[in-house]
Amino acid sequence: MLSFVDNQEQVLHFFMPSLQKLVILFTRAPHPGRCKSRLIPALGVEGALKLHQQLVLHILSAVCKFLSKTNQVSLIIFFHGGSMQQMQKWLGKEYSYHQQQGNDLGERMATALLHGIQNGRDTVLIGSDCPDIDRNILDNSLNSLTEAAIVIGPAHDGGYYLIGVAAGTDHALCQQLFEDIHWGSNQVFSQTMERAKSLGLKTHILKTLHDIDTEDDLRHFHHYSNPE
Repeated sequence: MLSFVDNQEQVLHFFMPSLQKLVILFTRAPHPGRCKSRLIPALGVEGALKLHQQLVLHILSAVCKFLSKTNQVSLIIFFHGGSMQQMQKWLGKEYSYHQQQGNDLGERMATALLHGIQNGRDTVLIGSDCPDIDRNILDNSLNSLTEAAIVIGPAHDGGYYLIGVAAGTDHALCQQLFEDIHWGSNQVFSQTMERAKSLGLKTHILKTLHDIDTEDDLRHFHHYSNPE
């Protein structure tokens, strides 16, 4: 089976509180049949679950390496499904966890981002599906919020792997950015860009990367599953 890390003990556990900037890792508790469902036909239920776990550990490791180079950024893991205890058992008690809140993906992301900006922090939210997220992506995204209200990292499938909001952004506009988007479609990025423009929100766009969601996406996984 494809592997980023041999076991989760290799992930650097690092959490440093800060009132300046925030990275939110948006993910799902590891339950068979509920993770990477579009990959179950190719990998099976257990294979899809293992891939989800590997992606989360890989991205969490990249975030922790980024955090280890700064004392201005903190991390919160917002999870969907499961319990705090289950997440702590899986990833460790060193992290701060919050249950996602909202009726759909848009509401859940908006609520998470508002948690950061309401506390005066430039906030970036990343998913757990894009193995190319690294220190440079995170640094670029947070730095861009000194001049832009929104930062977004488009994915090749028409969605996005990262979205961030500057601390000074109007809270109502932040919520509106996530309303009436066709989540799960190939129009998510374009609709979000149109909404940002209509709301008058200056946006910084990162480079386009690949999410790992479908069987075809697995070919972009080869570099990480077979390191030299």
